[in-house]
Amino acid sequence: MQQAVDDFVAMNTSGMVLELCEKYYAEDVLMFNNGAVFAESMRESYDKQKGFVASVKEFDVKLLASDINNNIVELTFSYKMTDFDAKTNVFTGKHIQTWENGKIVREEYLSI
Repeated sequence: MQQAVDDFVAMNTSGMVLELCEKYYAEDVLMFNNGAVFAESMRESYDKQKGFVASVKEFDVKLLASDINNNIVELTFSYKMTDFDAKTNVFTGKHIQTWENGKIVREEYLSI
């Protein structure tokens, strides 16, 4: 599992959000964004993130913390994203993931 998590981190820090979505999210993943349901499938998540990703010109993503406890993974990233209008969005996010058979079946994203 460590290898999959490391690959997920590498893809995320490289801005490969859509690719990691297809590679690591289970088809029926349940995703939350600050307590609200964000998506109830990999495809729904992919479709929602596609427009956002297309608007980003530069990704600057760094891993701040990582903790693996059995099949629960907590990853905290600092995000700095610049869009094509030169607007920069800076934030920190924690991803709390439940993994099964090499796929993420549940993820809670929290803005911190």
